[in-house]
Amino acid sequence: MISVDGLAVEFGGTTLFSDISFVINEKDRIALMGKNGAGKSTLLKILAGVRQPTRGKVSAPKDCVVAYLPQHLMTEDGRTVFEETAQAFAHLHEMEAQIDRLNKELETRTDYESDSYMALIEEVSTLSEKFYSIDATNYEEDVEKALLGLGFAREDFGRQTSDFSGGWRMRIELAKLLLQKPDVLLLDEPTNHLDIESIQWLEEFLINNGKAVVVISHDRKFVDNITTRTIEVTMGRIYDYKVNYSQYLQLRKERREQQQKAYDEQQKFIAETKEFIERFKGTYSKTLQVQSRVKMLEKLELLEVDEEDTSALRLKFPPSPARGVIR
Repeated sequence: MISVDGLAVEFGGTTLFSDISFVINEKDRIALMGKNGAGKSTLLKILAGVRQPTRGKVSAPKDCVVAYLPQHLMTEDGRTVFEETAQAFAHLHEMEAQIDRLNKELETRTDYESDSYMALIEEVSTLSEKFYSIDATNYEEDVEKALLGLGFAREDFGRQTSDFSGGWRMRIELAKLLLQKPDVLLLDEPTNHLDIESIQWLEEFLINNGKAVVVISHDRKFVDNITTRTIEVTMGRIYDYKVNYSQYLQLRKERREQQQKAYDEQQKFIAETKEFIERFKGTYSKTLQVQSRVKMLEKLELLEVDEEDTSALRLKFPPSPARGVIR
């Protein structure tokens, strides 16, 4: 569905990652993992189209809808919580208004056999089919469910968004993105401002939604519960595992052990080769062998062991704030 080809990002001569490629398939639920500074958030921004790579491209079908929740975001003031959340359906309101306008135009037309009249009927039919397929008629109920699921009380619905802290505004923005039902949902630390009940509701929503999700999170339980695939960003490249976080940890451990073994063997080989060169570089009978080993070392591709991410994932369940206070 979304194809990433040969992606590279460089900052002032420093390469963040280079020549990475992968595909996000329909219904994939992916965890982006890696140590802080590895480039996870940058990669998410590129997938969202809000940042351009140095090289490479991201391609998707024209009708693919991508929604992005960054770590830091503030909703606009001037609306109530319910009104702001209902902005998720703003494009549907416009569609409904357009259908009404076209129907009124049909009522005034008498050229029933004309091509333009038939084209108008087809346009109304197409828009109506699209509108009702989204089930937009129940949007108020959907808004209510999302807000309640993310920890708001009914009495909060009519309050101004300006009454709430940044963390609660982030919940509003998250509700809006979920209600849009995008084909791909990109979430950067979505549980940072959620309590345990809201996290559980979000988990259930994402699992049952049937859409693709790419998430960055330090909440191990959340990541384990919702994802079925893990992409690790490390040392400028990626490793793609078709497993959840816990299984990925085991596979990563095995990979690093294999890398370490290969690295140690190579270092031993290099040391022995250098010793041979130093020992026989003045010996005529060994000249060809010495030259051969020198060229071998020059061409040798040095192995690396991936950095170990020592930043532990946390299990964080903040308490719900008291009602009736500014948050």
